[in-house]
Amino acid sequence: MIHTMIFLNYCLTIFTILLNIVSAQHYNWLSLALSSTAQYSPAFHAASDFDKQQYRTLCERLLGLNPAQISICQQHPFAIPSIGRGARDSVVECQAQFKFERWNCSERISKHSNVTTNGFQDLLGQTLRAGNRETAFISAVASAGIVHAITKGCSAGNLTECGCDSQPGGQRYTDLDHASAIGREKFSWGGCSDNSKYGVHFAKQFLDRFEREQYEKDRDIRHLMNLHNNFVGREAIVQNMRKQCRCHGVSGSCEFKTCWLQMPRFAEIGEMLKQRYNHFAVQVAKRAKKRLRRKERSERKKPLRGNEIAYINKSPNYCERNDAEGILGTHGRECNQSSLNSDSCDLLCCGRGYNTKEEIRTVQCHCKFVWCCSVKCKTCTEKIKKII
Repeated sequence: MIHTMIFLNYCLTIFTILLNIVSAQHYNWLSLALSSTAQYSPAFHAASDFDKQQYRTLCERLLGLNPAQISICQQHPFAIPSIGRGARDSVVECQAQFKFERWNCSERISKHSNVTTNGFQDLLGQTLRAGNRETAFISAVASAGIVHAITKGCSAGNLTECGCDSQPGGQRYTDLDHASAIGREKFSWGGCSDNSKYGVHFAKQFLDRFEREQYEKDRDIRHLMNLHNNFVGREAIVQNMRKQCRCHGVSGSCEFKTCWLQMPRFAEIGEMLKQRYNHFAVQVAKRAKKRLRRKERSERKKPLRGNEIAYINKSPNYCERNDAEGILGTHGRECNQSSLNSDSCDLLCCGRGYNTKEEIRTVQCHCKFVWCCSVKCKTCTEKIKKII
């Protein structure tokens, strides 16, 4: 009897440990930004060699995908290179937008956290789970990154499920030509319009399905926050589709135009979302009927708009290193002594003061072209002043 009780207690302990491991598991598709997804390219596997079982195995090996995303991967394997590109573009754009700020879209992976199991690198994962303004920006720019990359994949013919948009007139767009916008010039749709409708549909499935499923299980407000910010990212693409036209006529008279819809450059989308981070970030709380409301009592009657990013928790100041939260701190960062912006020494150094450091750098100089056919240069040294 005693042995039986010991065995049952042992089994209960093992079960509890396994349950904790499962509950602590993190999913983060942004880890694809660090992975090679070339093996999913149509050029690598011809359509005639399409093997669903092979792709099912490959999709399960992609670290960071949640169960819903693995299922989508298995259904649309040729989309994975575009998803990987979207992840990389999102991280690069995030770092470009925040490179002069205290939080520069980078974080320290703590050796105490379970984030590198089996080679999985939880890229920006601690920030994604923080529920703050930076979380909101990452979610929005990543959602936009998926839409942008998938839509470009459609236009390039890299995806079997989609191509150019055959009915672009049904999309929202900005007409940059005033005469055309008010109906004074004739045009017809032609060329290859970016199929953002499919990109939005795919991104919604890829990012939202798991969030909705998890919310039904645990009712955590973070899932509602993520769903809203995913929508903000998708809308940043949809609201900024642009009509581009080409003239036809004798001697370039532009008697008639052929037009198509085109997405803005992703850098422009990043700038728009950064403006929303700066000026349209709203702290939210949970309300009934699966909706978010503004936390500020005086603002609660105003519905949350599609151009506002939502966050739950206030952000830390990011001044000091904190391994547990993945915060790098600003020690050793280069600042601009004459700036009044976020890269100023006063802001970036958090009032700690700063040091001026001179470095000697070797560069090529006085280069001349020598006939034929080479360039010869001298070696020069120059002093570089850094303020850190």
